[in-house]
Amino acid sequence: MDEFKELNYEHNALRLAEERNAMFAAIVDSSDDAIISKDLQGVVTSWNPAAKRIFGYTAEEMIGQPILKIIPADRLGEEIDILTRLRRGDRVEHFETRRMAKSGRLLDISLTISPIRDYFGGIIGISKIARDITLLKQAEEKSAVLAAIVDSTDDAVISKDLQGIITSWNISAERIFGFTAQEIIGESILKLIPEDRKEEEYSILAQLKAGRRVDHIETKRLTKDGRLVDVSLTISPVKDTKGNIIGISKIARDITEKKLEEQRKNDFIAIVSHELKTPLTSVRSYVQLALLKARQRGDLYTEKVLSRAENQTVKMTSLIHDFLDLSRLDEGKMALNLSRFSLPLLMNEIVDEAITLAPLHQISYQLCEEVHIMADREKISQVMTNLLSNAVKYSPAGTTVTVSCLRVGNAMQISFADQGIGVSPADQKRLFERFYRVNNEQMKNVSGFGIGLYLVTEILRMHGSVIELQSQPGQGSVFSFSLPVQ
Repeated sequence: MDEFKELNYEHNALRLAEERNAMFAAIVDSSDDAIISKDLQGVVTSWNPAAKRIFGYTAEEMIGQPILKIIPADRLGEEIDILTRLRRGDRVEHFETRRMAKSGRLLDISLTISPIRDYFGGIIGISKIARDITLLKQAEEKSAVLAAIVDSTDDAVISKDLQGIITSWNISAERIFGFTAQEIIGESILKLIPEDRKEEEYSILAQLKAGRRVDHIETKRLTKDGRLVDVSLTISPVKDTKGNIIGISKIARDITEKKLEEQRKNDFIAIVSHELKTPLTSVRSYVQLALLKARQRGDLYTEKVLSRAENQTVKMTSLIHDFLDLSRLDEGKMALNLSRFSLPLLMNEIVDEAITLAPLHQISYQLCEEVHIMADREKISQVMTNLLSNAVKYSPAGTTVTVSCLRVGNAMQISFADQGIGVSPADQKRLFERFYRVNNEQMKNVSGFGIGLYLVTEILRMHGSVIELQSQPGQGSVFSFSLPVQ
C-alpha cells in the first residue's frame, strides 16, 4: 500500500513538472524578448522565436554555436566579464550594450542574465533575456538632440495642454518674458496675453484643435514686468502615436527690434515722400503751363516732349501717394472719408485719364448704369487707377484693356481685364503682399515697388470688400471687386 502511494506521488509530481515545463516553454515561445540559454563555455543551448526575429538566426543556426557569434569584436570583453560574474552566482540586470544581427546590423540591447542551477544548487548554465531597445535608443538620441536645439535657440519654445496650461518653458522663453520655468509651468498661457488680445488665443486654439498649424502670426505679448513685446508666433498641434491632438507647441520670436526698424523706415519714407510732394506738384504745374503754350504756338515736337514729361510727373505723384498711404496704414492713421457719389461718373474720370496717359493701348469701357455708392471717393479712385494702370503696364502695346461694371444683386462689380502676360498660380498666392514683385524675364523691365496691389487690398478691406483675381499665364488677367449700391 505504501509503495502504491509513493508511486502515485511520483506520478503526480512528474505530471506537475511536465505541466510547469510546458507552461514555461509557452511563455518562452510567445515572449517578445529573445530568451537564450548557454552553457558555461558560452555555447548556445536554446534559442526562442523572438531571438530569431531580433537577430536573424534560426535555432538550427545558433544552437551548438558560441554566443560570440552575435557579439561585436569591440564587446568581447563584456562577455568574459559577464561569464565570470555568473560563475560566482551573480545576476546581471538591465545591462545595456550592443549585439550584431545576422545581417551585420548593430542592435541596441538590454540584457538580463541569470545563472541556471541544478537540483543541488550548482551552476550548470546561463539564461539570458535580450530586449531590443534600438528604437528606444534612437528616440532618446532624437529627444536629446531636440532638447539641445530647444535649449540653444534664441526663440521661446513653449508647450501647453489643450486647456492652455503651460507644460514646458525653455531658457529663451525666460529671457524674453522674464518668468522662470518654475514660476510659469502649471500656469495659464493667458498670463502672457494682453486683455485686448485674448480673443486671438481662443481663435488659435480652435484652429489647432482642428489639426491646423498657425504660421508667423505677428502680435504682442506681456512680460513679467508688464512690458509689451512684439512677437511672431508659429504654433503647431502636438499629436500622440495614434494621431490624437494632446497638446500645443508654440515658438515665439521676439521681433521688437524688427518692428522698431520698420517704424524708422516708415517714418523715413513718410518724410521723404512729403518733402518730394510739394516740389513735384510745382514741376507738374510748370510742365502743364509750358505744354499749354506749346500747343498755342503749334510746336508739335515740344508738345510731344512735354506730354511725356507730364506723364512721368503723374506716375511720380502716384508713387509718392502710395508711399504716404503705406506709412499712414502702418501707423494706423489711414481713415476713410465716406461720402455718397456717382459710380459711373468716377469711372468715366478714371477711364478718360487712362486714355490720355496710355495712347498705345485700346481702353474699352462698358458703360455703368447710374448708381450711387457710399465710400471714400478718393481712395476708390486710387484703387481703380492702380488696377487700370497695372492692366496697361503688363499688357503689350496695341492690346485692349476692358473696364466693366456689372450689377450683381445689391452690389456693383467693377472689373479690369487685360490681354497681358497673366499671373502664375504660385505668384497669385503672394501677389497682394507688401513689396512682393513677380520675378520673371517678362517683368524685369517693368517698374514698380510692389506697393500698389497691397494698398488696393487694404483699402478694399477697410470698405468691407476684397480683390479677386482670375488669371492664367499668357492668357491675361481679370481683377475685380464689388461695392454695395446705396
